[in-house]
Amino acid sequence: MKKILAILLALALTIGCVVALASCGDKKVDEPTSVEDIEEPSEDIAEEETEAPAADGETTAPAADGETTAPAADGETTAPAADTTEATTEAAKVPETTEEILKVYNDAVNGAISAKAGYSKTRVTNINSLEGGKILDFQVVKDAVNDFLGVGTKTYNNSKGKAEYMGKASLSAGDVQSAKCTEKDGKYTIEITVKNGTSSASGSGKSDSSAINNTGLFVGKGDKSEFDYKSAGNIYDALNGLDEASVEAVKVSTDSIKITAVVDAASGNLENLKVTFNFTANLTTVKYLIVTVKNATGKANTTVTFSNFKY
Repeated sequence: MKKILAILLALALTIGCVVALASCGDKKVDEPTSVEDIEEPSEDIAEEETEAPAADGETTAPAADGETTAPAADGETTAPAADTTEATTEAAKVPETTEEILKVYNDAVNGAISAKAGYSKTRVTNINSLEGGKILDFQVVKDAVNDFLGVGTKTYNNSKGKAEYMGKASLSAGDVQSAKCTEKDGKYTIEITVKNGTSSASGSGKSDSSAINNTGLFVGKGDKSEFDYKSAGNIYDALNGLDEASVEAVKVSTDSIKITAVVDAASGNLENLKVTFNFTANLTTVKYLIVTVKNATGKANTTVTFSNFKY
């Protein structure tokens, strides 16, 4: 009896479900009635929720780019490489303007002095002409004049740790006619033409406008044989300091001043320096013992070479 009632109850439930479904067939299904119906809308919602950010590029763009390519696109990772290349190019740039070239030159000369580098200096001075009348018949006078002018070949060796035979360089654009720099195998070759200059000395005073004083040649006051260039003041003091000798006035002019220097591009160290120039000395009213010469003139050329630098 129980089995028959169970079968009838199941049959009644089945018929009820069929009728219910049939009555709903003309309506839209707004609410799910089964597990499948619940899952399908869930999938649609999930797709809409994930695709919308993808369209906006808010969540998928970094994921697609892997979070490492975005900085590259913005130049955040490649910029340092570009900066490094530019820095390297800047460091290797050959000086072009007069100011740039003179800075490299001045720094190289002064750097050798500051480092107390060792080097060898050779100075060669040749007399082109010497006119002084009878006063030059006195050998002592001729020797004195040659000594004042530095005639002959002199070699000086500056030991490392000392700074004895070179002067500081302070050339400016106003001192030079031209400046050129070329680079080869990591070496700068600097060529400079310095403007002509004059110096004068007499009882009324002394003056010196020659830019040769700023080249790095060894110059100064007094009468040192190590001096590469002697101004009118040097000669005036030296002659008037001799026994039984005097000079009323002296004028010295310099011209054709050429500088050639080799500088290591990486370190800035001076490796070789050559300075050539011509000079003319005019002496007025030169006296020695009982002989007086109204005018005496000496013309010479000098080459000074610094080499074998040791830092």
